[in-house]
Amino acid sequence: MDSKRYERKLSHSSFLQMIMHSLKILVLILHVASSSQHVIIEPLMSNVLVVKVDVSVFTETHVSLSCGESYEDRKVVWKNNRGTVGEGNMITVKVEEMRGGNYSCYNTAGDYLNHTLVLVQDISKQRILTQSHRSEYINCFARNYSGIFHCSWTKHKQRKSASVVLIQAGRRSGGNISCTVDSDGSGLSCEDLNSCSFGEEVSRINLKVYFRTSTLLEEYTVSPFYIRERVRPDAIDIIKMENKTFSWSYPATWSIPCSYFPLLFQVKAVKPEVSCDSEEEVLMEAQIIKEQKIDVSLSEDRYHFCVRNKDALVDSVWSPWIYHEQENKMKNNNI
Repeated sequence: MDSKRYERKLSHSSFLQMIMHSLKILVLILHVASSSQHVIIEPLMSNVLVVKVDVSVFTETHVSLSCGESYEDRKVVWKNNRGTVGEGNMITVKVEEMRGGNYSCYNTAGDYLNHTLVLVQDISKQRILTQSHRSEYINCFARNYSGIFHCSWTKHKQRKSASVVLIQAGRRSGGNISCTVDSDGSGLSCEDLNSCSFGEEVSRINLKVYFRTSTLLEEYTVSPFYIRERVRPDAIDIIKMENKTFSWSYPATWSIPCSYFPLLFQVKAVKPEVSCDSEEEVLMEAQIIKEQKIDVSLSEDRYHFCVRNKDALVDSVWSPWIYHEQENKMKNNNI
């Protein structure tokens, strides 16, 4: 009886082990299948391939590389920074997780023939840029209607070495938009070479910027926009003419004639210890005017007179505040 009970237990234990082993194999198969479904391999530009993956489920994939049609009948050796990785015009390399690499092919004499840079893009997460208070990674503004606009971004403190590798800019209606990266890498300047200040924009601008750090690639898409939606005039210069009258002129960079491109002005006065944005310590409530001057009658010894401006005809962005520090002369009360 004991012997039969022992055999039954052993048989039951072996059955459980077999089930557990089968489950492990099934999980592995499902994981590999899931990984392959989340991998897209496509060219970014000449000599650059991008492996687009969801890192949360991705483990590895295989990428086919070609030295070129001209070398099909020649002996070719492939190398990367770790040494020789294969031979022949066509090879397959394994890309694990976020580890891409630069693969170069040579002839038997060691002469360089071609190369392919394999970058990895995690489609589930952005790591290089940080979001602004407007929940955007890249912010674009134009100072006027000339067709020139500037975009800026902030890199994550651990990704300061990241650089722009590709800019794609254009309109559905066609045209030619040229962009260059700022020397400090914190933004880019673009110009619509077919723009006309007096013309109506037919379609929005589409802008994509690709960043690279090591073998990590990230793609940032700016929400399509018209230049008129991103116009933000420069700050103005305040001129104090008399004791109670402040006046100012249009920004020198604004589009002309001013009669065709009118501006609105917002004015207010605050105590000198707070900024113009403050909703507290306000001495003169904010008001919007069309005129380029205003009389201010305040009894305070010191205050900041603030002005900013925006396009009068388009619901666009206000310029930065500019202020003039006013000091009223003290009356002599000596008898």
